[in-house]
Amino acid sequence: MQHPISPASTALVISFLAASLVGCDSSTTRNATDPGTPPFTSAAGTGATASPGASAVAQNASIPGTTPGAPTPDSLHLLSPGRAGRLRLGMRADRITALVPAHLLRATTYQDGTKTLPAYEMRDAQRPDAPPTILHLIGDSATGFRLRRIRIYDPQYRTAEGIGVGSPFGAARQNLGLTKVRNTPAGFAAVSGEVQMAWVIDPNSLPAKHPEEISSAEIPPAARITGVLLYQ
Repeated sequence: MQHPISPASTALVISFLAASLVGCDSSTTRNATDPGTPPFTSAAGTGATASPGASAVAQNASIPGTTPGAPTPDSLHLLSPGRAGRLRLGMRADRITALVPAHLLRATTYQDGTKTLPAYEMRDAQRPDAPPTILHLIGDSATGFRLRRIRIYDPQYRTAEGIGVGSPFGAARQNLGLTKVRNTPAGFAAVSGEVQMAWVIDPNSLPAKHPEEISSAEIPPAARITGVLLYQ
């Protein structure tokens, strides 16, 4: 939404430290101040809301570091800092259309404040019934458009550690870190500045309180990830 992480992989991940969270579009941010949580880079953005607390799910006291039995992603579905398969943040729109067959792309738009900007819904050739991946573009007609952020709901997309849609939040936190929690247009999310990814959390697993009042310590380790956001 696997191979164990190696020291070399850790060094590569850490090299992609994010200085800001433009891609998560949120104004409400809370530091991950739970005991034992290491400091990570800060993030900033603009706001939205989520709807937690509809019903409870199992809340295990602990979650293993990796997800047993998680599928190993192929090169087309591997998530890494700034990349989802062959797509790379900052990529020009014409490069996207050159890589992805036209029948798998549907042009759409999204709102960025008062601006309406172009986007694509991208279907998967291997599983056309899977939820589409959303590609947000930024730019203008004069300078051209480039890939600003990626929203992933397809469980085929995974990190090398096996983290993706359907994974428990505890595994993502243990393997990939936690910077902050915040609201995004996609829902309540936990942000890992180390890997420039945010994990959208199943709202049914969150406390029945306003999202702005939820701390990172209140996210159950067993809470399921329902989406992955890649940002710069």
